[in-house]
Amino acid sequence: MDIQHIRDNPPSSTPYWWEATPRPELTQEPLPEQVDIAIVGSGYAGLSAAISAAKAGASVLVIESGRIGEGASTRNGGAVGESLRLSYSGMLRKYGKEHANRFYDATRDAHRYLRQLIAEHNIDCDYRITGRLMAAHNPADYESLAADLEIRRREREYEAQMIPRSELRNIIGTDAYHGGRYTPGEGNIDPGKWHQGLFMAARGLGVQFADQTPVTGVHNTHAPSHAPFQVRTTRGPVRARSVIMAINAYTGAVDRWLARRIVPVQSQIIATEPLPPDLAERLIPQNRQMGDTRNLHNYFRRSPDGRRILFGGRAGATEINDIVQRTMALRGQMISVFPELESAAITHSWAGFVAYTFDVTPHITTHRGIHYVGGCCGSGVVMMPYLGHKVAMKALGMDAEAETPFDRRYRYVPGYFGKPWFMPAIMKYFAYQDGRSGR
Repeated sequence: MDIQHIRDNPPSSTPYWWEATPRPELTQEPLPEQVDIAIVGSGYAGLSAAISAAKAGASVLVIESGRIGEGASTRNGGAVGESLRLSYSGMLRKYGKEHANRFYDATRDAHRYLRQLIAEHNIDCDYRITGRLMAAHNPADYESLAADLEIRRREREYEAQMIPRSELRNIIGTDAYHGGRYTPGEGNIDPGKWHQGLFMAARGLGVQFADQTPVTGVHNTHAPSHAPFQVRTTRGPVRARSVIMAINAYTGAVDRWLARRIVPVQSQIIATEPLPPDLAERLIPQNRQMGDTRNLHNYFRRSPDGRRILFGGRAGATEINDIVQRTMALRGQMISVFPELESAAITHSWAGFVAYTFDVTPHITTHRGIHYVGGCCGSGVVMMPYLGHKVAMKALGMDAEAETPFDRRYRYVPGYFGKPWFMPAIMKYFAYQDGRSGR
């Protein structure tokens, strides 16, 4: 299959997940004059914050510039785990044992909170603990994964095992990697259904939604009133007692303070046509969640029905807007892992933005009275609902319930104003390093 074939048969740019859960089409109702809490952003964090605030008795309005949840929350790969982008050993070196354990205890709490929300609201989202493999791109990465595992086992309880290259085909149907680390307690979810379940739970609790309503600014009047904030939108203002910004990589010009502290990084996913069941099972047995240690990280799995391979990653040195180029770049990565997919058609190819922070960890924080949550750094499926709950508790003044090690100031880099001008050079360097250090 060559580029001309894909040009003649372009894949859908709509995320595969939207087939089961299309984005909600809401009737535009008049904006309320005043609410207890206004939440800007309708992803996992915003919806979870809305659920927690509404359960506590607050009146809540969620404001979204586009359609509900059409950003990263319904565009990702659906990985569920208890890890952060910064490894445990890296966190140990950076913050010390006490803080590293607090951070990683919180990731475990976040996974428990995900399960709690699913059970409490009866959310059908194909949540499965299938096991997760982090595949080593080269021998040095394998040794690094093994060293991190040894440290974790020494310092805290952690269930995982190293899989040498000679045994890798017991876990995944490829010889492309140099072994890996397998964690049986992790898995995946349908991110579209997961988001839809949270949305329906919030609506059931009386949360109001205003989609297709861009926010143009938030003004704190500093008046001694019940609602000192004015949230300005293209449809008029709303007064609020508290404001939560949950806009992550889609911050743009809405909040220039946050934009200086969030780096939007483009990620892509492709979906194959339905495959023969024996082929799909041979390539990714038991529908495990997969990822690798490339700098330009790849992540992949089967669709919840087991019939397709969904393969995601960073497909180029900069943002790639042409769907054919994007598809071909990521398809090349997929075939390097699974040569058997050379003739498989690509039916979907979509992109979205992941929010990174300069210290590569998620955050909640408060600045000038506004509450912020974001910077998922690739762990948003689990971490954002949990931190959405925490930031809601903070906005309500429930400090004991809001406590989390992720409540800390965002770092920023002088000269950065929200447009990642440095990303093309970084991506090219990472691609060079991956090619140099790979097989």
